[in-house]
Amino acid sequence: MRRVWELLKLALAGLRRTPLRVTLTSAGVAIATGALVSMVGFALGIQAKVEEPFQKMELVNRIDVFPRRDKSAPADDETASGVGREESANPVNPVLDEAAAERIAALSGVALAYPDFRINNIEVLRQSWSKKTVATGLPPEAVQLRFVKDAVVAGEFFQRSADNHVVLGRKLAQNLGFDSPEEAIGQTLTLRTKGLARSADGAYRFQHREVVVAVAGVWSPPGRRSGDSPDGLVLPTGVIKDLPGAQFGSFLDGLVSGKTDSPADFGRVVVRVKRPADLFLVEQKIKDMGFDTQTLLGQFKEIKTGFLVMDLTLTAVGSVALVVAGLGIINTLLMSVLERYREIGIYRALGASDGDIRLLFLCEAALVGLLGGAGGLVLGRVVSWIIDVVVNAIAERHGIDQPVMAFAFPLQLLAGAMLFALVVSLVSGVYPATRAARIDPIQALRSE
Repeated sequence: MRRVWELLKLALAGLRRTPLRVTLTSAGVAIATGALVSMVGFALGIQAKVEEPFQKMELVNRIDVFPRRDKSAPADDETASGVGREESANPVNPVLDEAAAERIAALSGVALAYPDFRINNIEVLRQSWSKKTVATGLPPEAVQLRFVKDAVVAGEFFQRSADNHVVLGRKLAQNLGFDSPEEAIGQTLTLRTKGLARSADGAYRFQHREVVVAVAGVWSPPGRRSGDSPDGLVLPTGVIKDLPGAQFGSFLDGLVSGKTDSPADFGRVVVRVKRPADLFLVEQKIKDMGFDTQTLLGQFKEIKTGFLVMDLTLTAVGSVALVVAGLGIINTLLMSVLERYREIGIYRALGASDGDIRLLFLCEAALVGLLGGAGGLVLGRVVSWIIDVVVNAIAERHGIDQPVMAFAFPLQLLAGAMLFALVVSLVSGVYPATRAARIDPIQALRSE
């Protein structure tokens, strides 16, 4: 151990003899490491931003169910479960209505199934404040979803008997003049909407409607879609389904299919499974019932594959820069070998072995790599901070008030970058160290 410590002190002394050359070489390693960290950190940051709503909104547990549009397509019952086999007796294109939603909710692995209602440009009035926003519908049972429970910041979610309640987005509550989310709880609001609505005879007619509701809670969901965001509001499905404009999607689907006389049809039913592992099994059962489905888990996997390719590409580009920096280390150490030819001969004459000389120059290479790697981490973080400041300033000018963090620096990235810089430096020092170890001490001492 003492021998290694002595060699390390000699390596430090050797680097101090040519400070400018060592500084420039370390700067090359730092720039390459900084570029590597910044590029990979950017890819990881964008990936985290894209994946965040999938995780927080539990979108990987979601199945969207639609009426089958292809009238000639038979139901797929090759892998149907018991429920699927029972449904195989149904028509090829069964009606997606409340009864169908209840049958889907009864499937094994399903946590919740509810029709997807949405109203655009619903007007919310409170005293002198007025705001147009988007309303979505959720059943009271949605409180069992983790993202719903985590998003409530004041009050509570709907109670089963509270059909005249509403949950406001946090930003919408601020726009309506509430100084805090707690102040909004229990306050009365008027909702004014207009649009197509089904009459008792099943025909669509343009209607106006006003509804008085009480604020049950305020939430701040992680989503960015209108309605599922701090700018929107949520109504119980039992309330929103009767409001004008809520079933506009069903009306359009009816026009496409030629049916506009069935007041019970849903344009879409949202299914939440208990576990992601249940997703594809439940989806197959729903298909066997004669409905079309769409899941985000497949898209999520495609997105992750695309980000993996981007990560590897940017890592390869950064690695090339680090390899180029390694050539600078080779040049620096070779020049050091030539300049210290006599010194190496003295070391050999005093009993230093080939391994000692080789270890001496490898230590110098490692020190250059560590110094450059540490500088690269600092440089990469500074560059990313500057870019974040500029991006947020531009975003603020365009009305985006939420901070934009385009970079992510997990510990494994920083440690991996340092390790990679060290490995490249050591590999670069192998040839100069080997050449120094082969120096004949007699010839070295005779040279001067």
